[in-house]
Amino acid sequence: MPDIIPNWHPAVVHFPIALAVTATLLLLLGRLRPANPTFTASGRLLVLFAALSAVLAAALGWYAFQTVEHDGAGHLVMLRHRNWALTGTAGLIALAVWDGLRQRAERPPHGALLPIMLVLSASLGVTGWLGGEMVYRHGIGVSASAFAAPEVVAPTVAEQPVATPETVAETPAPAPGEHIHKDGKRHRH
Repeated sequence: MPDIIPNWHPAVVHFPIALAVTATLLLLLGRLRPANPTFTASGRLLVLFAALSAVLAAALGWYAFQTVEHDGAGHLVMLRHRNWALTGTAGLIALAVWDGLRQRAERPPHGALLPIMLVLSASLGVTGWLGGEMVYRHGIGVSASAFAAPEVVAPTVAEQPVATPETVAETPAPAPGEHIHKDGKRHRH
């Protein structure tokens, strides 16, 4: 498994996002239905869990930041992802501590709790989007060997066809939406 997943960051990043969004939705339901205190209490608890999972994701992300191979363009996206992640994590920690102190004092949630969670949920969404950009656009953290095709034995010089001006002219250009791979095979997506 380490050949496919070089680090554990991708396995835990979904928890802070899902917990923060769920906490936000529960806090919103609590605001819309104040007669049912379960929504607000559950949302406040999930703020704490979102913060704790964000700390774990950030720690594993820091390890990934130091160890995964990447190029210059990918590095710029990694920096933006890291900055958004650290800002969102710090915000969740601060909010969880602040609201936790209010809960210990048996005070109701502050009116700013929901708007702050809306902002933090959006921040984590941007962080996740940048993480997806790193993986799907730049291939960062993806083990190329896990997806490599089996080795093909190259034909000998005697077996290779000779390219002549006639055979080059006979090869039609790719149709719209079609592309040709290095092995000469064509296909559409």
